[in-house]
Formats: sequence, C-alpha cells, structure tokens
Amino acid sequence: MKTSAPAGDASRTFIGELRFYWQHFHVVHFILVLVSPSLIAFGIQRVTLNWKTALWSVICYFIYSVAMTTGYHRLWCHRSYRASPPLRYVLAALGAGQFQWSIIWWTRHHRAHHRYLDTDNDPYNARRGLFYSHVGWLIGYNPETWGSVDISDVANDQVAVWQRQYYPILAVMIGLLLPSAVAHIGWNDWHGGLLYAGLARAYVHGQTTFLVNSLAHWRGGQSYSTTHSARDNLFVALLTSGEGYHNFHHRFPSDYRNGIHWYSFDPSKWLIWSCERLGLASGLTRSPAREIERATLVAQGQQSADGNAGALKRHQSSNVGHLHFPTMDLAEYEQQTRTGRCLIIIAGYVCDVTDFMHSHPGGQWFLQEAIGGDASVAFDSVGHSEEAQDMVRSMQIASVH
Repeated sequence: MKTSAPAGDASRTFIGELRFYWQHFHVVHFILVLVSPSLIAFGIQRVTLNWKTALWSVICYFIYSVAMTTGYHRLWCHRSYRASPPLRYVLAALGAGQFQWSIIWWTRHHRAHHRYLDTDNDPYNARRGLFYSHVGWLIGYNPETWGSVDISDVANDQVAVWQRQYYPILAVMIGLLLPSAVAHIGWNDWHGGLLYAGLARAYVHGQTTFLVNSLAHWRGGQSYSTTHSARDNLFVALLTSGEGYHNFHHRFPSDYRNGIHWYSFDPSKWLIWSCERLGLASGLTRSPAREIERATLVAQGQQSADGNAGALKRHQSSNVGHLHFPTMDLAEYEQQTRTGRCLIIIAGYVCDVTDFMHSHPGGQWFLQEAIGGDASVAFDSVGHSEEAQDMVRSMQIASVH
C-alpha cells in the first residue's frame, strides 16, 4: 500500500533550524556533502569519459555497494549472518572505499536509528524533514543527542578494529587508487579511473545511501507495519543493492534479506546466500513465514477503511498464544537487542515490541528501558487488561531457553 510522507514536527521553526545548523556545523561533512560535487564537476570538464571507464565505474558502483550493504549493514550492524575471516576482511576493506567512515562509527548511528526510530534520539529522524534525514544530520552534526545503544560486540570485533585503525589508508587505496590502477593497467586511463570510478562513484553512492534514510521514510508502501515512517521503495532498492525494502527491514531488521520475494531486486541477499553455499557464510537469519504473514495482515488491518483493525489484531493474538515458538537463548537474545532490535522478555517469551513502541500508553521510554531485559515483574505489577495481555501474546516471537 502506498503512503504519503510522515507528519513533520510542527514545533520546529525555520529560525530554530538555522540556529541548530550554526551551532553544530561540521566543516568536514559540509565539504564532503556539498562542496565536493563542485570539484568533481570541475574535473569532469577536463577528463574525457570513454566507454571502458564508464563501464568500469558502473561495475565498481555495484561491487562497492553490495560490499557495503552485506558488510557494514547486514553483517556488523544487524548480525544477520556469520562470515568467514577472509570474507570479513574483504567486506571491511571494500566498505572503507565508500568513504562512509568506519564500521564502528556506522554501526553506532544505525543501531540508534533502529532503536529510537522517528524520535529526537534517532540520528536521522525522518519527522524532522527530508533535508535533515538526507544530509542535514551530517552537516548539523550532533551525536550527543543520539540514543544510547550497545556496540560492544563491534567495538571488540577484530576486523572492525583493524579497519578503524587503518581506515584513512584503506579508504584512499581501495576507494581511489584501486579503481584508478585498474583503468590505467587495462586501457591507460588512470585520470578517468580516479575521477569517475573513484571520486564520482563514491559520491553518488553516498547520496543513494542517504536516500534510504530520507526517501525510503517518505514515499512507498507499508505492507508490514504502519506504526513507523519506513517504507518500501523500489527506486531506492534499485540504487542501493536492495536496501529500499525499508518497511520490511524495520519490521524484521535481523533478516539477511530485505527483499524477501524471489523477484525482489536484492543483490545483497543473493551474495550472502551464495557465500553460504560456498562455505564463506553461515547462520543466515530468516524471519519465520508466519511472522511475516501476521505482520502483513496487521498492517492491512490498520490501513483498512472498515475500522476492523482492532478485531483483526485480537483475532490474531488469540491464536498466537497457542502456536509453537522457536527457542532463543539469552546469548542470542542479548545479541539481537545489541543490533537495535526492540526485544523484551515477558513471562518466559521474547516479545518484539518494535511496532508498539510509539503506541504504549505509558510512553515509549518505559519500553526503551525494558529492552534487553526481563519485564515480567513490571508487566504483572501494573495489572494489565486482558486486551493488553492479548497484545503481548501477539508480539511473542520465541520462548526463552
């Protein structure tokens, strides 16, 4: 189903936003985002683009793009699968060549985005406007407002630490010198390789990545959840190696797939699947089909005009409690919450409260404090109604082992 842009924050004013950018202006990000296009355009006027370099630039775009999404995003940030050491080093090196800073830094803001979605603690809060969610959060750089998340698993990851230590060298060598060297050795065009396959390619990919934060929260379908701003946008998916199926991703962030259908354009999931077959990857996380189907039915009910969404939810939740759930041990539970997934334990069951965060009568911050812990005592002490207990059963995804 197609939906319009999310409601903005009416409390913000134009003068207030200007004051914010003045107070938190980040010179380096401003140069990279808004000044570098002028330098690239200046170079394009002086370096002729031949067809071999053009083709090489497109190839580089998709190689680096897939490496970024399968590495930074799905491997390190969401732990959607496990990768062998050789694959991890390759993904880390190629990811550095996209000039989006280190794995550790990237994971920090993206996990906060998932956990504090559409709030002031969301680094690229879509409700603050299209410009802010696209590049404004970088130009007006204020990480002190980002919500707290646990990134200890990545901060202690050997490959991620190695990449951060050598990031400047890796970024220049892999992102600029490698594309230029191939063009020079192949057809004697190192200037074109540097400009088009290096600088221009990295800048264009940066902008398409930002579209996931902005456009994919403003235009598209909401087939899996209507309680947050994320949307499925095919245009963004085509530009970002499958990252545009954003409504599904925010509903099932640990799934190694973004496009779950066989026809969905998601090269990143195809690469991960292929690596599993080659023995380079394992432990691919796939959301249960019944959970996906249930999310779809609830989203459809919420968007229906007949007002029967509440009845549909109650009908589903009354049946969910009788289903057989997979087990989840505490180690896996803690790992899932570290990736930004909103999980809590109630009465021995793991509940995914992602879609309920903004609807909780006691306020979302109450749930935020419970994420990653056992909220059984707190839940029982309040004396929740039967409807509330049905709602909890509808959010159960696993039993605690």
